[in-house]
Amino acid sequence: MRNKEEHAELDGPRNASLVLLLHAHLPYCRRPDHPGSLEENWFFEALTESYLPFVRMLDRLQSDGVAARLTLSLSPTLLCLLRDEHLLKRYRDRLAAVEKIARREARTGDFKDAAGWQASFFEETLRTWDGRCGGDLLAVLREYADAGRIELATTAATHAFLPAFQGRPDIVETQVRVGLDMFEDIFGFLPSFFWLPECGYFPGLETPLKAAGIRAFGLEHHGITRARPPSETGVHAPLRCPNGVVALARDREISRRVWSAREGYPGHPHYREFHRDRIHELPESALGEWMVESGVRLPSGLKYWRVSEPGREKAFYDPKAASKQAEEHAEHFLNELRKVARAHGSATPAPLWFAPFDAELFGHWWFEGPIWLESLFRAMATQDTVVAVSASEAAARYVRCPQGIPAPSSWGNRGDYSQWINRETDWIYPVLFDSHSRLMKLIEHRADGAATGSPYDRALRQTARTLLLAQASDWPFMMTTGTAADLANNQMERLFSRLERLCADLENGTIDSSFLCECEALDGAFPGLRLDRFTP
Repeated sequence: MRNKEEHAELDGPRNASLVLLLHAHLPYCRRPDHPGSLEENWFFEALTESYLPFVRMLDRLQSDGVAARLTLSLSPTLLCLLRDEHLLKRYRDRLAAVEKIARREARTGDFKDAAGWQASFFEETLRTWDGRCGGDLLAVLREYADAGRIELATTAATHAFLPAFQGRPDIVETQVRVGLDMFEDIFGFLPSFFWLPECGYFPGLETPLKAAGIRAFGLEHHGITRARPPSETGVHAPLRCPNGVVALARDREISRRVWSAREGYPGHPHYREFHRDRIHELPESALGEWMVESGVRLPSGLKYWRVSEPGREKAFYDPKAASKQAEEHAEHFLNELRKVARAHGSATPAPLWFAPFDAELFGHWWFEGPIWLESLFRAMATQDTVVAVSASEAAARYVRCPQGIPAPSSWGNRGDYSQWINRETDWIYPVLFDSHSRLMKLIEHRADGAATGSPYDRALRQTARTLLLAQASDWPFMMTTGTAADLANNQMERLFSRLERLCADLENGTIDSSFLCECEALDGAFPGLRLDRFTP
């Protein structure tokens, strides 16, 4: 079943178009053996500070009759986490625990006012989770998608950096197909738009996308500015690939204003300081379970301070001043777009801005981001020079857009593939290629008696899951940047160890049931995985 949106074909819109795309992604991080893991805490922080505030924003805008047209891309690994009852229960317990700490802090000491506000925020989050969502965030998002207020999209199964596998089209095709399967299993339809992990594009990638029914995708700005032939309109109009799939390119200049702490809005001194967390200053007796095995305290979200100049004492956060500043920054952003649109005049088509961001920027990294986003939609509702449209709508509005082949590109720090393919990571890919080939042979020659649900069938599916998880872009990215590099290396080694043993057991015809159960508990993503997705 295809996404229900149908759009009138136009030579080009008269109104300038803004496509805001939020890409929500986290690596699969289920750790039943260790409830206090850093990976699990990433998920909890994103729920509390980004995903649930996003729901509250949509609710307020809908209540006031304000349109909030945007595209939300949800990675399949995140979808798996959001359906994991065990993990969601742990999230609810953790949220209640940190709310209790904030309430205790609000009763005494120098942090009384700041902690009181923070406790109210956690209390509101609990109400959103228990009441509005009933513990099911995906149901609320589906509700808004069905109402036509947001567009839902997805990406490759485990957010694999697809250019790393361009020499193995079977791996690329599997990542695309399994990702779309997961999305359709949950939402009941296939998306029209596909988010390329890390904006990673290589010429020819549009082929498996079209085969899977995708109509449009996004990429980095130089994917279009260096296209063959060069596009005369640059990033301000889509580019149609030879096979008809449409590419939207990120507008680097306007995007920088939103995500850059140095050059953009998030570094303003009225905003909440991300890097200082009260949890690091509390006595050990007040921590509860806020520890990891290395002894490093997990971030709690107890952030009482605002951004201050380096070397100066941090001042306490003022939520009213921060909200006002976010509203002003939203007005400034819209006014800058309107200036460009007015300078363009009445010629059609009017300019397009494609502005994709990590969803976690809004709330987690930039705490006031959801306020800015809501203020922007409210401001846009008072004018008609710039209109908000979804990614698929934008692709459909520009029927006579330039045609060409996008250039190899990514949104890595150099715009190329080097953040994922380099000396630190080159040991990964031969193992992944070899493991995929072994799995394909095992699937092709599986025993006739390997009935669905048998130990052999379970081991085969688990091998496929573990292989997909090992292909994720997150771990090579961390190895390259040095951010949690030890965690990334350890994760890859653990995945490869389980993968090798599973393949060997299958090849030898000896399935260790206890080891298989252990793997299913650790790498339990994609419960409805189809093995035919691994064969051409």
